[in-house]
Amino acid sequence: MLGSPSLSTDTAEPRPRSSEAAQRALLSGAGAALLLIDIGVVCGSFVLAYILRFVVPFDLASALPIDAYAGTGLTVGLVAAGLLALQGLADLERARSWPTRLRAITAAVSTGTVIAIVVQFDADLRLSRTWLALGWSISITALVTWLSIAPALYFAARRHFVTRPLAVIVGANALGAEVARELAQTFEVLGYVDNGTDLDGALDRPFLGPIAELGSLVRARRVNEIIVAIPPERREQLNNVIARGFGREVAVKIVPELGANLPRRVEVGRLGAHAYIGYAPVARVSWLKRAMDLYLGVVALIALAPLLIAIAVAVRLSSPGPVMYRQRRVGLDGKPFEMLKFRSMRQGSDNMVELLRAQNEATGPLFKMRRDPRITPVGRFLRRFSLDELPQLINVLRGEMSLVGPRPPLPTEVARYEEWQLGRLQARPGMTGLWQVSGRSEVPFNDMVRLDLHYVRNWSFGLDLEIVLRTIPAVLSKRGAY
Repeated sequence: MLGSPSLSTDTAEPRPRSSEAAQRALLSGAGAALLLIDIGVVCGSFVLAYILRFVVPFDLASALPIDAYAGTGLTVGLVAAGLLALQGLADLERARSWPTRLRAITAAVSTGTVIAIVVQFDADLRLSRTWLALGWSISITALVTWLSIAPALYFAARRHFVTRPLAVIVGANALGAEVARELAQTFEVLGYVDNGTDLDGALDRPFLGPIAELGSLVRARRVNEIIVAIPPERREQLNNVIARGFGREVAVKIVPELGANLPRRVEVGRLGAHAYIGYAPVARVSWLKRAMDLYLGVVALIALAPLLIAIAVAVRLSSPGPVMYRQRRVGLDGKPFEMLKFRSMRQGSDNMVELLRAQNEATGPLFKMRRDPRITPVGRFLRRFSLDELPQLINVLRGEMSLVGPRPPLPTEVARYEEWQLGRLQARPGMTGLWQVSGRSEVPFNDMVRLDLHYVRNWSFGLDLEIVLRTIPAVLSKRGAY
């Protein structure tokens, strides 16, 4: 039951907020500075490309006058910086994942390069194609690096020069307390507003008063953010308070009851007289993903052929038994398939699982042991660097797996799944995935399922690229590889 409300907060001592103007000035100045730095980064990249193309190899005789190259670099910089600003990358308050930044930067620099080529073509200049390629690639790399660092620099400056925005949580409950902890790094959370609390006085921040007094609290304490963390059936009084306004600029954010089920891509709109949030429970996967699996799978098999042969010989000579281990796994939409791996255990190891069950170190239906006695010396080396997984490239070509996707489970594991865990079967299993790059066997089973569900709901080429790039250091670190 909710406890009784506390006294009104009209008498709360106001806090000076001269920092609001400072924050707006800092954001505006940072945006302008970012625009100029973006232009400088691109121009500098094309200067570096000029040095690498003509100065280092002492090939200045074949170069056009330096002003032609400088003008081209400046054109690319102006266009790219303008396009990035139009896409919102000059707004450092807005979070952007690095795949989003990479796509925006690549498109902006490519567009700027094409426009610069057209301009120089009209001027009848024949610029070095090697220089253009170098400038294009260095610009993208430099901008990705710079725009990954810039938000951290901005927030560090804001923490130093500007007081953090003030926030109140509407909802003195477990969800409200969780939200308050999550926002503590970004906001100064004053406390909770509610018509009581069901946490028996165990709140980690002050109880500020009832919902009816939210308006006076916002004005008296000059609150910047209102975070609503109460269920919909209790929001009627809050809606009336919000409808009257607060007499000052304040943002209202609502924590949806759908919680973790919401993917990144949601649609907010109106249907009749009501607002709605729309989303797809499973992200739509482009046919290009399958095309890339086929292309990269073939390339990888050809490039890795000598290594595959060497591993096969090592496995065959290390212990009796076949080179390849075939195991029944569950794939897309629950369809079983035969997954291929280099054999890393002694023959008959599957029959020893129950004997070793008491030594299981994994959670949920998984079975993992750090020092599994069934593993051969060669197999231990292969597992440490995930080399035993390479034959799954054949599964990728067959269409049973993808290069990136959830871990393919055993039928015995699926038989023990709870209803919500079956959602991870809605994507084609992968050779690598969020589970693999997040610690592999060290990740608890439920967390692994949540990572897979996040992938299912939010699939994109950018996410696949992120996972592939994270796979290499994850494999080299050997974390959770056993």
